[in-house]
Order: sequence, then C-alpha cells, then structure tokens
Amino acid sequence: MTKKSFILTFILLISLVVTGCTNDTPKSDPKPEVSQEETIEDKEDDQQKDQDQEDLSKEDGKDLVGEALDHEIGVPYELGVTPDDYNMDFDTSRLKSLEDKKSKYYPEDGVKGLYFNTYSVNDPATFDKIIGMIEETRLNAVVIDIKDDWGNVTMAFETDDEDINYSKIDILDPESFIEDMHDRGIYVIGRVTTFKDSIITEKHPEWGFTLADGSLWKNGSGEAFMNPFLKEVQDYDLKIAKLAAKAGFDEIQFDYVRFAEGFETFGDTLSYSRGEFEDKDMEEGDKRVAAITGFVRRAREELQEMNVPISIDVFGYALQVGRADGIGQDFGEMSNETDIMSSMIYPSHWGPYSFDIEKPDLNPYDLVKRYLEAEQEYMSNIDHAPKSRPWIQDFTATWIGEGNWMEYDKEAVEAQIQAIYDSGQDEFLIWNASSDYTMGVEY
Repeated sequence: MTKKSFILTFILLISLVVTGCTNDTPKSDPKPEVSQEETIEDKEDDQQKDQDQEDLSKEDGKDLVGEALDHEIGVPYELGVTPDDYNMDFDTSRLKSLEDKKSKYYPEDGVKGLYFNTYSVNDPATFDKIIGMIEETRLNAVVIDIKDDWGNVTMAFETDDEDINYSKIDILDPESFIEDMHDRGIYVIGRVTTFKDSIITEKHPEWGFTLADGSLWKNGSGEAFMNPFLKEVQDYDLKIAKLAAKAGFDEIQFDYVRFAEGFETFGDTLSYSRGEFEDKDMEEGDKRVAAITGFVRRAREELQEMNVPISIDVFGYALQVGRADGIGQDFGEMSNETDIMSSMIYPSHWGPYSFDIEKPDLNPYDLVKRYLEAEQEYMSNIDHAPKSRPWIQDFTATWIGEGNWMEYDKEAVEAQIQAIYDSGQDEFLIWNASSDYTMGVEY
C-alpha cells in the first residue's frame, strides 16, 4: 500500500467512526420541529461553511489538502496557518515573508536611501538639500533615528511609559513627518540604536554593566551599553520600535544589536545578570550569541504582527569571522532571523589586505564587489536568507592614516554603487553622520 493510499484509508476509517458516533441517537427520539425559515438559514450557513473550508484548502489555485496527502510525512508543508497532525514542525513564526510585510511605499526598483540625521530635519537648508537630492535622482528612501546613538528617543510619541518619556526629547512629530515623506513617495525607515544607551542607563543602572565600585561601566567615549541578556532591556527597545511602527514607519532598523566592542576581554570584570542563561551550561560567548540572536528573532516575530519588516546593521567583518561571540553576533544566525541585512561595508573600515586589497579605502569598487561576492555565497546556504541592503560611505576617513585614505568625492561614491549593481543587487544605504552628502552623484 502506498503512503498516499494509507493516509486516505486512515482518513476514511476516521470518518466512518465519527459518522457512527453521530448516529447513536435512538430512533425513537422525536425529531425537533424546524420552521421553513430556520431550514433556509441553516442551509445558507452550511453553504458558507463549505465555501470557507474550500477557501482554506486552496491557495493560489492549489489544493493544499491534496498536496498534504502527496507530501512525505515529516517534511513540513503549509496548510492553513497552524501545525496539524501531519505537519508538526511547521514554523509558525515565519508566516509572513518580507514580501508579505512590505508597505505600499516600498520602492519597486529597490530601496536606495540616505541616513537623514534627525537633528538636521528641522534645518531648512539641510532638509531642502536632502529632499532635492531624492526628488532629482534615483534615491527613494530615508533612514531617520527613532532612538539615537546616545539613547535619546527623538520622536514625540504619545505614551504612558515612564521610561520612554524619561528618554524622549521630541524633536519630530512622527506622523506628520512620515505623512510628508509619503506624500513625496519616500520610503521611511526608523533606526533604533538598540543596546548602546547612555540615557536610560542613568535611570536604570541595573540595566547596564557595573564596575567593582558599583558605578556604571562606560567605554572610552563615555558611552554606556545596556545588558542584552535582560528581558526588560529587550522589552524597552521593542516598545519604542512598536510605537514607531504604529506611527507609520515603513520599516524598523536595529543598529548596535550587540555587546560592546571587546566585551570578551573585560566582561569578566563587570557585574551583570545573564538572565535566562545564568545557570545554563554554555560557554560565555555562546550565551552572548544566543541573547543577541534571540532578540532579533523576537523583534521580527513581534513586529510581524504589525506587518512591519525589520532590518539589522552589522559590521562587515562579521561575515568574515562568521561568529564574533565577543560581541554576541553570529552572522549566519542573525541573517536567518531578519528580513533585511544591512552590512556596514565602508571601505575605510577594513584593515590592510582585506579581500586581498592592500588599502581598501583607496579601492572602493573592488572592496564592495568582493564583499558582496562573499556575502552572496554565504547567504546561499542560509535557510531564510534576508534581503541584502549594504551601507556604503559618503565621508572621508582622514583618521585612518596618511596614505591609507582618499577624499570620497562623486567618483568614489559612484564606484561603490556601481559595484552593487554589477553584483546583481539593487538596494543600498549611504552613510554620512551629519547628512552632508556629495552633490551630483549618479545613483
């Protein structure tokens, strides 16, 4: 007997048993009187139920029940929206793909955006320059801070949350800003600086990392980091992200989704909780990776309910090392959990001989091209490969040493963009911290 025949026979037997059970009522029981009007209504209800069942079993013209019967047992298939007896490993957390969650403002020819510093939006000269660039070129998107690099919540969100109100500085009204952008056909991405936060850690030092004397640990630039192990820390960032999604942002981008740089070298000198991983028999680096990957998964799943995709920013070198457990980033695991991966591949951020290029900042085309070749190969082996949308640079990195940098002018910016197109990709974001971009670039 074939597998399909066995399953069909099994279903038939179950149907007969159920039918037999429903016919156990004694024949002598009087049949209740039913009016003609009730009979018509019941018939209409049955017809609607039949139609609903037929609609549930079909998707894009395919008979999913039939497909299920033909499917090998133990291999997942999609039937409705939940697991069933033959499909126990159906991944309900991935009911919506990026395509399902794209807003109507998602550009048909791919996102091509600029970082728009929130503090510059209210400057008429900068605003007019940025909008003019977008309206006169192929650019079509902006990335704007919801929560900035210090932890300030820059949007005038209406909320009763005491922590968010503590951090709010109300630079922009999100709804009016988004409406203005959408009226211009501009896709709006809200950026959340996730675990680097020097503001809320003032209110909640227990959310950060403490030194032996009980003071809050900060890096060499005086910046504090929140503890990604803590559920209340993750909840705080997700509350902000959800307020942004509710306000109308087309996409939420999470940056600094990691522990502080070099954490593996000094973390054991700090006091902090490992949350749910406190007593687990795992290496410390593996705990950090699990916490960061778990946050990305939570962000995708919880914002999925609002039909909003997420993107995450990672260092380009995360691809090369694969697993940077010092900061808690595993490139493959994070890629597998996000909708869009925005690797920061600024040529100035690579060391000598990266991708066999002696001085990467002097060779923007080759650096971007070779990175994307490596990324494409890597992502071809990921179960749920995200959209690749790299960050490239429109700034001059004079700090990397004489002879190692060059001025990033029109040609240098265009070289990076051309490398993206030559790699078969159509999306990118351009970074300039003060939003002072090169004019005349062909995007």
